[in-house]
Amino acid sequence: MTLRAGTARVDVTPPLGLPVGCWAARRGLARGAREPLLAQALVLDDGEAAAAVVAADLVFVGAELAQAVRERVGALTGIPATAVTVHASHNHSAPSLARGATVGGLPDVPAFGRYADLLGDLLAGAVYAAWQRRVPARAGAARGRVAGVSGNRVRRERPVDDTLAVLRIDRADGRPLAAVVNFAVHPITVGGVTLEWDAEYVAPLRATVERAAPGVECIFLQGCAGDVAPFDWWFGNGEASPHGYEARDRLGRAIGEAAVAAYAAARPADASVGAETVWLELRRRRHPYAAAELRELLAELEAQPAPDWPEVWGPEVHTMTSAQMFPREYQLGALRMYLDMLERADEPVRAPVVGIRLGDAAIVTNPFELFNAAGARIKERSPFPTTIAAAYANDYAGYLPETADLDLVEGVPLREIIDQDRWRWAYGITNTNVDRGEVDRLVEESVALLERLRR
Repeated sequence: MTLRAGTARVDVTPPLGLPVGCWAARRGLARGAREPLLAQALVLDDGEAAAAVVAADLVFVGAELAQAVRERVGALTGIPATAVTVHASHNHSAPSLARGATVGGLPDVPAFGRYADLLGDLLAGAVYAAWQRRVPARAGAARGRVAGVSGNRVRRERPVDDTLAVLRIDRADGRPLAAVVNFAVHPITVGGVTLEWDAEYVAPLRATVERAAPGVECIFLQGCAGDVAPFDWWFGNGEASPHGYEARDRLGRAIGEAAVAAYAAARPADASVGAETVWLELRRRRHPYAAAELRELLAELEAQPAPDWPEVWGPEVHTMTSAQMFPREYQLGALRMYLDMLERADEPVRAPVVGIRLGDAAIVTNPFELFNAAGARIKERSPFPTTIAAAYANDYAGYLPETADLDLVEGVPLREIIDQDRWRWAYGITNTNVDRGEVDRLVEESVALLERLRR
């Protein structure tokens, strides 16, 4: 069998004049774009099996959008929906689009309605173009590390997974075609200091790789970054290094340079393709807070006047401390999420896990903000020499910490747990939708899927 591969990209930059980004503590509208926001597609086809990877400079890909893309790709190309995976980089400088996401408590922004309606066709169209551009290809993979650019924002004493993986795909004549790069760190470097759309650190990362290998399409797949932030950005750090494009570009270049080294180390060869989707039904978390208490506190907060936010953040505002400065929106979000958990207590959290094999390398995805230790466990147990563990894919199902982390918030009263001065450090633990022990099921099922693809 002969591998064929194709790539394509489309511009998904939102219109100007719409609310900027994902930060609550500002009220500005977009006045420009630092660079285009992209959606990129990679198609792999060995004559017997085919798969497609879509990566977009978005914060979320909800279940509704992912399903629309997967179904449309099937109609356009014949690639089964079970072999299509749709990713968000989790870019916090993109519009806040939560429509169709599994997790509750995330408000939709009506201003983005028409833009959101177009996204499915834009992303599926990129796959169609990539399918039409398939050429004979060879593939290889390599790993590396990016030390010193990330830390654990929840428990800063804990280590983080700083490993990087690169899939290298060349044309049959050796010319570059694609580089799929995987690393885990939150794209929050710019914060609320600008009124521009931007692709976060993924933009300088792509530029670094594409400059080193002219003709390559650099596609970034976000790792399991639920508790991983850039630099010294742990929750509550009032002395954290500042936001801005300088921080963004420094982080993107560091990851990009490590990706270039791994790309050079990869040795492309003939490769076969395989793909499978597994749907998990995970128990929803049962918290101790009563509906009446939640609604009472929610009414109290809703009756308070909204803060007079600036258009952009001043130097005193940082994402690691913004919840303490502007607690009301974070508290409202937590209470709405807790109510949603009660209302859907008997409804499992449905989570698609997608695996794609490319020769001696594999991609395995999940829809969570999975904490990095669980992502590292998947990679360590994988039967493939190089494994990309990618989160924020095919839905947005919220945070998923380790089971032992839930013990850290056990028995805390409601009015205390939403106190951002005392409990902001536990963000990602306090607001997970998934019950204890279920993260281990996700790890086990991900590893089992990889083992089936390896056979």
